[in-house]
Amino acid sequence: MLHIVTNHHETLKWLKIQSDYLSKNTNEDYKVYCGLTSIKEDKQAPQINNYNYDTLEGVINRHADKLNYLSNLVNEESDDDLLIFLDPDALPIRKGWESFIRKGLINNQAVAISREENIEPLLREDQKPYPHPCFFATTLKFWKEKELSWDLDPPSGASCAGVLLKQWFDFTGNKWAKLLRTNCFNLHPLNFGVYGNIIYHHGSGNRPIYDSIDVWSRPSLSSKYGVSLDIHWPELLQFNQKLSDLVFEEINNDHRFISMYFAGKEQS
Repeated sequence: MLHIVTNHHETLKWLKIQSDYLSKNTNEDYKVYCGLTSIKEDKQAPQINNYNYDTLEGVINRHADKLNYLSNLVNEESDDDLLIFLDPDALPIRKGWESFIRKGLINNQAVAISREENIEPLLREDQKPYPHPCFFATTLKFWKEKELSWDLDPPSGASCAGVLLKQWFDFTGNKWAKLLRTNCFNLHPLNFGVYGNIIYHHGSGNRPIYDSIDVWSRPSLSSKYGVSLDIHWPELLQFNQKLSDLVFEEINNDHRFISMYFAGKEQS
């Protein structure tokens, strides 16, 4: 059994796409623990097999806290159950993707996307690269027994979900396998990424399209404006959003688009 944790924040637009990709590409039985928070659309979430909704009322409005809350709802367990964290705009694009994850877990305690293409100079070197919550898989038993979480530690600068988890892995000697970017074609150096040829992550699918790479890969501008570059150059966000909307439209209209365009492969 796969226990999949995902939180759809502000928009429902990725919900059916994500559920379709899971249904089409997953061979094992699975349940989805789906958070629906601050949804702006004036409509109800559709009834989808295997999806269990929770509005996360009373939970702190931070992504890490929502993931921790949803993972604590998983109360079933057998030795081969997997716990998988999946961003709302992250999609398995390869048939039987979970078998590749299980192979990765033979010699590792977790398998996760590592966005090493992202420049994050505000983090210390011992804080990166870290397992990213857009896709993280481990056994449910391991997560529960080790009392793992996506907790943050802003005083140390570890305000990214996954940094403390990375440091825990380093300290305890447990291993996690990295899913690295495998795009054959890039519209953006971080967004619209294919990882390990099995997971697509749109990037910023429910928030402004703006990340560390947008700032620090432009040294002249970043030295002057730093992380406030978007305030001084809002057209950057506007253009990134146009790209995001265009790619979303193609994904919505053509189930082959991700594999053919970004991975350069026939869909399996």
